[in-house]
Amino acid sequence: MRKTFHTRDVKKWFSLACLLTGLAFVCASCSSTYLAYGRGMFDGKAALQRGDYDDARRYFETAYQNEKGPVPLTYLAIVEYRTNNLEKAERLIREAEVMEGHGYYYLRTLGYKALILLQRDRDEGLEALGRYVAAYGQADPLTTINDLEDMLESGEIDMERLEILIEEQVSWYEREVEQYLTTGTGYYDGKGFIGGPFRLEGGIIFR
Repeated sequence: MRKTFHTRDVKKWFSLACLLTGLAFVCASCSSTYLAYGRGMFDGKAALQRGDYDDARRYFETAYQNEKGPVPLTYLAIVEYRTNNLEKAERLIREAEVMEGHGYYYLRTLGYKALILLQRDRDEGLEALGRYVAAYGQADPLTTINDLEDMLESGEIDMERLEILIEEQVSWYEREVEQYLTTGTGYYDGKGFIGGPFRLEGGIIFR
C-alpha cells in the first residue's frame, strides 16, 4: 500500500532540516571562533617573547575580538606596559582584573597590575604587589618570593629585577598547571601532600 505524505509532515521535516542546518552552522562558527582565538593567543605570545610588540598587539587584539575575556586583555596590557604606554596599560589591566574567566592566568594579571601601578602610583603599586605576593604565596611558590617580600618590607623596589622575577614566577606556575591539567602529572599533581590533589579555585591553586 502506498503511504501518503501530508503537507504537515513535509513542513515538519523541512523545519527539522532547517534546525539541524542552523545547529551545524552555529557549531562550525563556534569552532572557527575558538581556533581564531587560540591562534591569536599562540602567535601573540610568540611575538611578545621575541619583542615584536606591534605584531603581539595585533594578535592579542584578534584573540580578544574572538573571545572577549580577561586573558587577551591582560596580555594587551603587558604589551602596552612594555612599550611604555602606561595609562592604556593601567586601563586594560584594571578592566581585565574585574572580568570572570581568568583561570590560572589570574596570577599574571595580579603581577602585571603591580608592575604597571608601581610606575603610575607608588602607594597603589605597593598595595597591588602585596596582593600578588599574598596570592602567589598560596600556590607553593618558588623561593624567589622571598626577594619580593624583601622589596615590600624595605620599600626599595628594583623594577627591572621585579619584572624578571614576576615573569619567571607566573610562567613557571602556568606551565606546571597546564602540565597537570593536560597529563595529570607534574608538580601540581598533589602527590605527597596532605589532602590529595590540588584544586583550582578563583584562578589560584590551593591544596
